[in-house]
Amino acid sequence: MYQDHLEDLTYSLFNTIPDPFMVIGEDGTYLEVFGGTERSLYDDGKPMKGKNIYEFMPKEFADFYMEQVRLTLEKGTLNTFDYKLETDKVVLPELNGPGGTQWFETRMHPLANPYMGQRAVTAMIINITERRNLHKRLRELSYLDPLTGLYNRRYFLERINLHLLQKGTAHIMLCDLDHFKHINDTYGHLAGDAVLKEFAQIARSVLKHTHAIARFGGDEFVIALTQKSDLEALEIAEHLRTAVDQHVFHYQSEELRVSISIGVAVLSKKDIDGSALIADADRALYQAKEAGRNLVKLMNKGEGGDV
Repeated sequence: MYQDHLEDLTYSLFNTIPDPFMVIGEDGTYLEVFGGTERSLYDDGKPMKGKNIYEFMPKEFADFYMEQVRLTLEKGTLNTFDYKLETDKVVLPELNGPGGTQWFETRMHPLANPYMGQRAVTAMIINITERRNLHKRLRELSYLDPLTGLYNRRYFLERINLHLLQKGTAHIMLCDLDHFKHINDTYGHLAGDAVLKEFAQIARSVLKHTHAIARFGGDEFVIALTQKSDLEALEIAEHLRTAVDQHVFHYQSEELRVSISIGVAVLSKKDIDGSALIADADRALYQAKEAGRNLVKLMNKGEGGDV
């Protein structure tokens, strides 16, 4: 009698937990479905009991999940994995959960003895969508320059290294605001910040979303151009230089005139190094400044000079 009450209590507890807990047979049949009572996180999975996963899940997902069942039974240990699920594609009598794309973690463990005549696993499901979104947002913030909203040096170096590994070549534009110290000294650092933010807006407008733009540090910005010839890269750099030169910057009641110098260089896989990545563009930028500023210079590695 005591054992019967204990089993009733166990079933009652399982059925009240917020996260789903399931027993899944080796053939993909959901032998037991407990819990999952939190409707802000889960659809009601009770109707899945007694059905095979291929009856209510998209085939691609069912194949993936059954592979995890197989691995769990084969290894005989806890198997924890994450996955994305388009919950609107799950076939249930009623979709009453959060809907849309959700991320879940499954903690799957093999049962020591057969259940209902077959080998089976237990699976605890946890909705980790909010956690993943938070991690994604924190990661994005770690890659952004807080002043301009552009990407920062860290992100740029990671992305350009990855691009070079995949594609082999790219052009780098290194931009420096001419006489920026004079703006800070004359109008204050808040004016300098305003100019940097306005420049970032111009760069976005000129370069669109097809180019990686980053604040490299201080008043220095770096831009990656992919799948461009030397001539095309120079034209883009000149377009940006002209746009800045013709723009009237504003800080409070002051109108400020700003120009930029730009160095352009070609990168290849052998440049995959934090310092080498911008070395030639930096030399070209120096040449632009030495030649009078408000200029674009291209470093030609083959000739050891600029064109």
